[in-house]
Amino acid sequence: MVKQLGRPAEVDSEGNKISKSLVNVTIPTKLRDFLAKGINGKPINRSQLFTRVVTMLYCHALCPKCYETNITDGIMAIRCDNCDVVIKYKNCSQCGEQYHKKNLVESIKGSSEFGCQGCQ
Repeated sequence: MVKQLGRPAEVDSEGNKISKSLVNVTIPTKLRDFLAKGINGKPINRSQLFTRVVTMLYCHALCPKCYETNITDGIMAIRCDNCDVVIKYKNCSQCGEQYHKKNLVESIKGSSEFGCQGCQ
């Protein structure tokens, strides 16, 4: 029998082992001290904090420009209401082409559907 060393591996919702990587982040000493001291004497887990924030960026719940959470999920794109940046353009539900500044959403003639200008 092989004895496992260290903590057990984390697994995702499907039971697959989650691979991890070390990421060095440089922050001001004052913030490092705050994280170490924590809130009410309980230190803040830096790995969990960093993972959660990056997950929010990945899921388009946090703006990569201004780091605000005022995100709108519209027909054509996911955008930040705070700094008005497009986080991600969506694909046209009719033809699959990705929307962009020159390929705007329009109503399709004779239908209640929307599509890109190429679908017209």
